[in-house]
Amino acid sequence: MKKVIPVLILGIFVLSGLGASALQQQSLKPVAVTMEQQLNPTPSPRDYTHTVLVEVGTATWCPSCPQSNSAWHAIYGQGTYDFEYTELVDDKNTDAAARFNEFNPMWVPTSYWDAGMFTYPGTSQSTFITYLNNAGARAVPDIVATLSVAWLGNAEMQITYSVQNNEATNYPGKLRIYVQELESRWDDYSGNPYHHALIDMAKNIVIDIPAGEAISDSFTWSGSTAGYPDVTQDNLQVILAVFDDEAQTGYSDPPAGNPFNAYYSDECIAVLPTGNENQPPSTPTIQGPTTGVEDVSYTFTISSVDPEEDNVFYCANWSDDTGEVCVGPFASGVPVDVTHTWTTPGTYVIKITSHDIYNAESVTATYTIIISEAPAIGIAIAGGFGLKATLTNNGPIALTHINWSITLDGGLILAGKTTTAGKTTTGTIPGIESGAERIIKPSLVLGFGKTTITVLASCDEGVAANTTASGFVLGPFVLGVK
Repeated sequence: MKKVIPVLILGIFVLSGLGASALQQQSLKPVAVTMEQQLNPTPSPRDYTHTVLVEVGTATWCPSCPQSNSAWHAIYGQGTYDFEYTELVDDKNTDAAARFNEFNPMWVPTSYWDAGMFTYPGTSQSTFITYLNNAGARAVPDIVATLSVAWLGNAEMQITYSVQNNEATNYPGKLRIYVQELESRWDDYSGNPYHHALIDMAKNIVIDIPAGEAISDSFTWSGSTAGYPDVTQDNLQVILAVFDDEAQTGYSDPPAGNPFNAYYSDECIAVLPTGNENQPPSTPTIQGPTTGVEDVSYTFTISSVDPEEDNVFYCANWSDDTGEVCVGPFASGVPVDVTHTWTTPGTYVIKITSHDIYNAESVTATYTIIISEAPAIGIAIAGGFGLKATLTNNGPIALTHINWSITLDGGLILAGKTTTAGKTTTGTIPGIESGAERIIKPSLVLGFGKTTITVLASCDEGVAANTTASGFVLGPFVLGVK
């Protein structure tokens, strides 16, 4: 097979009347050799027996190739003709070069209808259409293909296909799947981008489908693996074509030059990546307190589910000018605890968003918490017959579950029913309303000598207080408390 090596070409020869350039140094192709002489009356495009596949061998160094590029793009854009096409940019992609070389090419550009039923090394748009109509009239076996392509993100696609053989005999042949860019990264000789340029032959396999049966498969295509990590969903097209195994003789230099074995395409289908494009995680759920006090840390449990089960990050804005804080990643749907402390009373609207590892971001969830001035527990100690302490709620909210203790140190002292070294009494008060007070005391004080009195109190609201006083124990009396 002759290869396209533009750097070795001493001159570029224009195919007179056809507009093709030679792949090697030689005389010009005779004007008299045309394919139009072989054409038959054509049906309406709507009567095509199948979707025609056109493969166009081309190269960026070819002066006449821009005419072919623009002509095929214009015909396809009309939407009138039942066909798909791929530009095999020989000097930019190894898969394209390999496929083009299977046709034993002589000229660029050269277009092949249904893998060689018709071959035309030229640029005439009217000839392109004539061959489309003729190829579309060919009788083909009853082979039906389905194809779906789901965009997975990160330059990956899930390609799923099936091919059903509705004939009474088996169908041997080949299956090819072409991945191509709708607007190519490569420009033609005129500086305009190619269209439908092949970047990867995702499948190229031998098939043999039993009568009345089907073959199917699903696989992940990776742009990174193919060498194109920057591909985007909206610029890709995937073509599946099924070829028979009956060799027909075709000529890349018609009518009889550069022969090749043509295995006709009997079924062709093309789709754009759709369906499973990366979806953002769900709006986060938030569970936690709705009220609190300043300078106390509060815990909130958040969770978000990603449709593709991707790991999830969470970003929280606590609405107190501390900025946004992001944590993660965490497994999709797993509850995560986050904490925050507000230092100033006020009403705060918490804003939580989640995003997956591909930066698809959820709707923002909001949650309101009212932060009040921190409560305060006042403690006053008084002596006399026995000992008592008054706990006062000096804050704006009720205090709950107040744990307290009274300890007397020094001298020979007994205090309370249950003691530690006979000196500490403990207890719990269910609650104290704002501005209210409660009295606590040991059930018994008995002893002699100087003592240091320590009263401690703490509550579920995170407030703690302590006070120390001195006095003198004389029997059941506590004197001179100060």
